[in-house]
Amino acid sequence: MFPHRHDSGHSANPLSDEQAEAQVVDAAKQISQLVSLPDVYGGFAFQSCNDQGVPPYRGAVEMSFRLPLDDRKGYPAEVDPDAFFDQIAATMVAHGWADGPPPGLHPNGRVINSNGVMAIMSWGPSPGWSRIQLYGECRNLTDHRGDGKTSWKKITDQLHKG
Repeated sequence: MFPHRHDSGHSANPLSDEQAEAQVVDAAKQISQLVSLPDVYGGFAFQSCNDQGVPPYRGAVEMSFRLPLDDRKGYPAEVDPDAFFDQIAATMVAHGWADGPPPGLHPNGRVINSNGVMAIMSWGPSPGWSRIQLYGECRNLTDHRGDGKTSWKKITDQLHKG
């Protein structure tokens, strides 16, 4: 499954740059704040939904966070990432997200989705850390080739706001 192929046929109701960004950034903020992700940082970029790099585009967020520590063993140890992903999914499902990917998609990792946003949880980017990648709908028709908006910009401060 290539996540960039998500929802590529829905350009009939296009999203502005601001709407496409808000779609995934708001979802990332919701996850970060409801779960209280430790040491979270993240970035946003527009991604083309095809192999040619042309419209349509979608918003994408990548958040990385430190795994919490588990004191139950009598010493600080990292929580099992898969168990923590299950806790994140359960929290988000309790707040209206759906468990699993949107219909017809089969990405690798633990997946939840809501309102056109798919969140994929996976291990990495380094030991003790995990990530959540969020992909919005392919409904932004602005041609972002050469405008710098396909480069990642930091959104860490937004992930910490309550």
